[in-house]
Amino acid sequence: MKSLSCLAACALALAAVAASAQAPARVALLIGNAAYADAPLRNPLNDVREVAASLKPLGYAVTTHENLKLAEMRDAIRKFVLTTRSADVRLIYFAGHGLQMRGRSYLLPVGAKLDNESDVLERTADATELVEQLSAIENGANVVIIDACRVHPMFSGTRKMWAAKPGLSKVTAPSGTVVAFSTRPGQVARDGDGSISVYTRHLTRALRQAPELPVEAFFKRVRAGVIAETQHKQVPWESSDLNGELCFRPDANGQCVREP
Repeated sequence: MKSLSCLAACALALAAVAASAQAPARVALLIGNAAYADAPLRNPLNDVREVAASLKPLGYAVTTHENLKLAEMRDAIRKFVLTTRSADVRLIYFAGHGLQMRGRSYLLPVGAKLDNESDVLERTADATELVEQLSAIENGANVVIIDACRVHPMFSGTRKMWAAKPGLSKVTAPSGTVVAFSTRPGQVARDGDGSISVYTRHLTRALRQAPELPVEAFFKRVRAGVIAETQHKQVPWESSDLNGELCFRPDANGQCVREP
């Protein structure tokens, strides 16, 4: 039985290596979690569908998941990291609930019941660890976009009894990586009154209108749109440490284009 298990493990590893060698130049993993039992959200599923529709015309191979439980969420992330090592650009987008605890950020799967600090470590996906895993890949660039600072009843009134806090903590982007949050560290954002969140509306608008912009200028445009619409109540935040210039889709000459 052990030999069969080893053979199966080796086969999976070889399949991951083969898939990585054939990975498209630009790949994206999109996760939208909305069906939370104690704090359901209206927009994350629409958010990921809108982001997918905006990325596909730019040449991204997009994988979309909705309402993932913990094991499913961790497995989707693990497979993405393993099979995209040869890609030029790896993009992960998450819409749903998130929280911070002791300087690290965590993304909530569907079905997670959190009553103490140990539950956070055991029943959520560590966003800080995700960024670290991507940055360990030597080839290509990474873009992590997190629209997960939405209001959660866990942090209202006297229910906040332990170290977890609303919003997400600051994540400093490692080399070759851009990390973008829908609002500043420690702040929260509303799910939105429309069919998609405020942040995702401006993100996808920029993907359609200005994908050739360098990412720093691109996210500056997104940030300006969100600030104007929310009257400074929501201010997106980014951290970037790229080794070269990056845009979501280069022009015909393979270059990023700066605004006039």
